[in-house]
Amino acid sequence: MAAILSILHSNAQCERVLSMDEVRLHFNCSTLEGAELEDQGLEGTALTHWEKRVFENEAMTGTYTQNSVISRITLAMMEDTGWYKADYSLAGDYEWGKNLGCDFVQNSCYNWISTHKKRGESIHPFCDQVKRGELWTHCAHNRHSVALCNLVEYQQNMPAKYQYFNTIPGIPKSTVGKYAGSVQLADYCPYLQEFSWTNDANKPVRGSNCHESENNLDIDSNFFGEDYGKNSLCFEHASRWYLHLCGSVRSPQHAGSGCYKYSCDKLQGLSIHVLNYTYRCYHEKQVINVVYTSEEYLHRGTIVCPSCREICGDKVTCPPDEAAPAVSAPRVKDIPCNSSHYVAPERLDWSLSRLD
Repeated sequence: MAAILSILHSNAQCERVLSMDEVRLHFNCSTLEGAELEDQGLEGTALTHWEKRVFENEAMTGTYTQNSVISRITLAMMEDTGWYKADYSLAGDYEWGKNLGCDFVQNSCYNWISTHKKRGESIHPFCDQVKRGELWTHCAHNRHSVALCNLVEYQQNMPAKYQYFNTIPGIPKSTVGKYAGSVQLADYCPYLQEFSWTNDANKPVRGSNCHESENNLDIDSNFFGEDYGKNSLCFEHASRWYLHLCGSVRSPQHAGSGCYKYSCDKLQGLSIHVLNYTYRCYHEKQVINVVYTSEEYLHRGTIVCPSCREICGDKVTCPPDEAAPAVSAPRVKDIPCNSSHYVAPERLDWSLSRLD
């Protein structure tokens, strides 16, 4: 049974417990008795930090995984001790588990995953994509970074309490018990996690946070036309991207999502910017077909539009969804071929489609 932190003052008149109010408000669960404490780890971790499974990237969890945030919950806990007065305006933008309710915060991730799968619903913020081979990335829950599912294979079956799946896409059922999340303190629950790209020497060369401009790629390796910076967010790809060079076509070893600048307008709604090209999102799940030429390749790929309300709802009043206009399929642009250009005879499919 996990320990719950619920600080009560010894005053004759019991004072309001601020941390309890904050944790109930954050998770949208009015029956919480307090904030769950970590039940794993050595002395200095167990019972002295927030439970990693419940609080993930909150700074007071027992291990750093990604983009740590000091939340209002931690500030309230400090104030509850009677030793501090918190300035809540300095609290970070903490979104893990926000408004997911009592089922999320009071039950195991097995319960959350199995219940949502039975309903045919997303298991977000958890995931079931195995991290191996060709990488298929996703967007973090707040779209602030490109993310990977940290579901990995262990050498032996995990203890029963850490086995969260009956089936995993692409994995033989006989070995499903070996798969779990890579973070022990999170009870091995698998979830989408910000990560670092490494070089051949396995040394980090850049991160996956969309807001950090130092994560921008060199022109020669920017296969998806990404742009990292303050005004960028992560957007999903609908399919693999392809690079055309002379008469050959190759596909990068990873795909799935990328960081792009965006803009919001009360008339145009959401627009996504890929290098010098602007693509308007007419409706949620619209698939934008992207084609552009760099010095090295003709790049061809797709980006999935989220709803305007998700991205721009706090900035502008979004226009109503509408059907995207038909786009003709122009002839393929000039494809780089060393110092000359080779014009391919094929035609690209620029039809706009919708994800089911």
